[in-house]
Amino acid sequence: MKYFAPGFASPTDAQGCFRGILQALSTPGVVVPFTRPVGPPPGLSAAAASVLLTLTDSSVSASLPEGDDAARDWLVFHAGVRLAAPDAADFVLARDHLDLRQLRQGTDDAPEDGATLVLDVASLEAGRLYRLTGPGIETERRVMLPLADGFVTAWRQQAQTAPRGVDVIFCHEARILGLPRSLKIEEI
Repeated sequence: MKYFAPGFASPTDAQGCFRGILQALSTPGVVVPFTRPVGPPPGLSAAAASVLLTLTDSSVSASLPEGDDAARDWLVFHAGVRLAAPDAADFVLARDHLDLRQLRQGTDDAPEDGATLVLDVASLEAGRLYRLTGPGIETERRVMLPLADGFVTAWRQQAQTAPRGVDVIFCHEARILGLPRSLKIEEI
């Protein structure tokens, strides 16, 4: 018999996480703490578990890394999500960066069909300094981001097909940082 860590303690906790996700995506580059995240299964941060449990249900698909059986079982049990390959999933969890071009981009008629990449990272403050501009930022925001080589190039290519693209949510411990697809990212 498998043991499943509990999900959200109350609907209010789930609503708080949803508001946090909205805040992170509407104020790109700002770290948003979850005040009452879900207790994660082994292998997931509280932030990644909270994001996935908040945004998924039986109407969407998710991809989790191979070998994360506890996290897969937990998410299927609590959300009823369908598991899929990264290139076919609505939500993709990764610990290492994936090439954005390998994920669903949506279409001109249905840009909302683009995937959301949930990156469970070792730190939100590590990496290089970047300048963010676009919706949700008055002029510019400078922020350290743990981006892999090639990420900015793939992001620029994604921008050429707007409004299609992939949104990214970085997760660490009980904090998140959002990068909506409409954002411009430049290394400083």
